Amino acid sequence: MGTPQDPRARRKQRIRRAKKNAEWAEKRALENAEAKKPKAPAKTAT
Repeated sequence: MGTPQDPRARRKQRIRRAKKNAEWAEKRALENAEAKKPKAPAKTAT
């Protein structure tokens, strides 16, 4: 398939892809921040 040859369509697709990439990067940053938080120690049976 590849990219559309129509300049307007190509531009729209590029903008849409950039928006999706930004959203993905933001979500990934949140996940990484969540993972960096210290974890509670595991409970041990007494």
